Amino acid sequence: MRRLLILVLCLLCLPARAHLAAAGQGAIRIVGDSAFVVLPVPVAALHGVDDNHDGLLSLSELQAHRELLSMEVTALLSLRSDGQLGRVAFEDLLLSHPGDGGQQGEDQLIVMRRYVWDGAQVGALEVATRIFHADASARTQLALRVLRNEDSEGALLTRERPQHVFYQGAWPALRAFLAAGAEHILIGPDHLLFLLTVLVAGAGWRYWLTVITSFTLAHSLSLAAAALGWVAAPPRIVEPLIALSIVLLALDNLWRGQRAQQQRPWLVFGCGLLHGLGIAGGLIELGLADHNRLASLAGFNLGVELGQLAFVGAALLVLAGLRRLLAVRWHPLLPRMTSLAAAVVGSVWLVQRVLA
Repeated sequence: MRRLLILVLCLLCLPARAHLAAAGQGAIRIVGDSAFVVLPVPVAALHGVDDNHDGLLSLSELQAHRELLSMEVTALLSLRSDGQLGRVAFEDLLLSHPGDGGQQGEDQLIVMRRYVWDGAQVGALEVATRIFHADASARTQLALRVLRNEDSEGALLTRERPQHVFYQGAWPALRAFLAAGAEHILIGPDHLLFLLTVLVAGAGWRYWLTVITSFTLAHSLSLAAAALGWVAAPPRIVEPLIALSIVLLALDNLWRGQRAQQQRPWLVFGCGLLHGLGIAGGLIELGLADHNRLASLAGFNLGVELGQLAFVGAALLVLAGLRRLLAVRWHPLLPRMTSLAAAVVGSVWLVQRVLA
């Protein structure tokens, strides 16, 4: 059985030859009623095993606390198939450098396990982990890939989203990704600031409908293209460009104001293509499966549109309320002050993202 686990380990796309598992990357292969797991657990998420308090786990500490480590891993990781908790049928705990004896200590423990569901094939697999909450200094994300036959599905587990259901049906996937899409747009300050900067630049339902439609079409196109693998752009390039789009639109508001309303939809469309690539990063992190890619994409995009519609409605109500409260002579200052604030905030984000 140990040889089988090691063979599975070699097949699970773990890139660094010098390590058994790359930091922050785990893999699971489903075979019949079993799930073979290879998972790196940061030492910072473990308690009572670092005897010399150096933040590392040595071979002697591993051997001395193997039973305690097994109990901690069980508390930090759970696998459920169609709601049924998996039983651990085999386990091995290793250090990431098996060749040097591990005397220097490692910052992560490699967990190799076989989970089984007696008399039942593995269905929708829910993976939940608490490694992010065990310690504030623990790793904040885990890239996890699950393979079953020829299908592969990946997801990025984080402190905010510590669980994911792999190989769920198309309808559950659509519902889950719809909620995730709405959440993504509503907690994305750069997308919301861009929308606000667009809205204050003009007035009237015809203008608002035109620019929002332009933005929606643009980010939907680039979101779909990126999610389907037709285009690829690294976040280190896309994220600064999104901040730059806010600055450019805000400066255009200050420079040309309402004179640019006829050209504004084309500018918004071009910027929207960038924002779609950024939104696609959030979708890819959530995990796209080969078997329900279109359902996940449709649900996520619909959620983004619903979240965007809710924000636009709220923003227009606030702007209308401010115009009623302010004297008419102050009305021209509202878009200018908003655009000035957007230019400043966008510039700060741009510098931060370029330096990062």
